[in-house]
Amino acid sequence: MRPTVMGDQLGSGNTASRIVFIRHGQTDFNVERRFQGIINHPLNDYGRQQAHHAGSVLGARLVAPSRQVGVSARPGQGASVRMVCSPLDRARETAEILRTECASRGVECAEISIDQRLIERSYGVFEGRTLDEVESTHPQELAQWRRTGESAEAGIEPSDAVGHRVKAGVLDAVAHAQAHQTVIVVSHGSAITRGIVTFLGLDPLTFDGLRGLDNCHWSELIHTGGGGSGASGEASWRLTAHNIGYREDVLGA
Repeated sequence: MRPTVMGDQLGSGNTASRIVFIRHGQTDFNVERRFQGIINHPLNDYGRQQAHHAGSVLGARLVAPSRQVGVSARPGQGASVRMVCSPLDRARETAEILRTECASRGVECAEISIDQRLIERSYGVFEGRTLDEVESTHPQELAQWRRTGESAEAGIEPSDAVGHRVKAGVLDAVAHAQAHQTVIVVSHGSAITRGIVTFLGLDPLTFDGLRGLDNCHWSELIHTGGGGSGASGEASWRLTAHNIGYREDVLGA
């Protein structure tokens, strides 16, 4: 399968009103607790298993209503997905596995689109190192990052810049989708968190109240009106599920 590359032009007509953000599967850097950032590190075998399991659950929830929180499409309508992902291999492979699993359950999914704006947050000089290693080599920058979540001195990409680029990339995918489609965004922990915060109208430079996603867990946004139930008020993007997974024994699943 050859992924297509997202263009800069917005689509026209009806657009999707449901977005599912899903983090890539596990890598060896995740296991070793290393800053991964934009280093192009692959999935490990367990990460591939995670993606297969997640895809089976997502596919099932797309073709029939779920009795629990998460993705739920109207039955009998023919589930259809537009999938977009980060250019890094761990996200691309996760997306390909998700697409295969969803298709095996009757979900229509076109070619995966690659969007550079969905790449992980750059962690500058921290990348490839563990916390202990960064403590040894860049203690002042690490202290600053721990205190504020930011460090220009370390070359870490600002949180607001991450949030705005992710939101722009996802809105392009939404604009190119049809009204009945779900947009699935396969990206990275920091990028997804800052993107969701920006979608909710908050500033990721100051708001730190949203926990990051576990590997192959997902969050869902829908475009709906206000009033809690979505029955009143101006429509906006609202968080309906966060850090959902396929395993009940994992916190957040």
